[in-house]
Amino acid sequence: MPNATVSTEAIRKDLKTLPGGFVMLQALPFGKMLERREKASKMSMDQEQGKKKGGTQRVNFDLMQRWARTFEFANCIVDHNLEDANGGKLNFSLSNTLDILDPKVGAEIEAYIDELNQEEDDEDLEPFLTASTSSSKDEMQSETLDQN
Repeated sequence: MPNATVSTEAIRKDLKTLPGGFVMLQALPFGKMLERREKASKMSMDQEQGKKKGGTQRVNFDLMQRWARTFEFANCIVDHNLEDANGGKLNFSLSNTLDILDPKVGAEIEAYIDELNQEEDDEDLEPFLTASTSSSKDEMQSETLDQN
């Protein structure tokens, strides 16, 4: 049977923005991706009742971009050779490490992490979704042929 577990093999990425620098990255397992999605977007609904009839309703949708990036850096970077100004190895498990990270280096690492954890688009899932809603094998094959 095919192995459906996340690879534990780390991928080395040499940094273009920092010659000699590298990071070893590992993909997030599905459970961690779910945790990131859940915590990265927080929705709360506050209902404000005014003195007049029909008070206003407000929906706040807070994207927790910083939390999500800190989570990804801590969970995806399994090794690196990046140092702070004092020669100490950066610790991406600490949220304040991103505060001292060079923006160009951070953006490059962020792009590699995004590439590694890229979630499938709806188009990629189309054959799966079609198959799960089709009533017969012939109908599914006909729809697949029509798409090609």
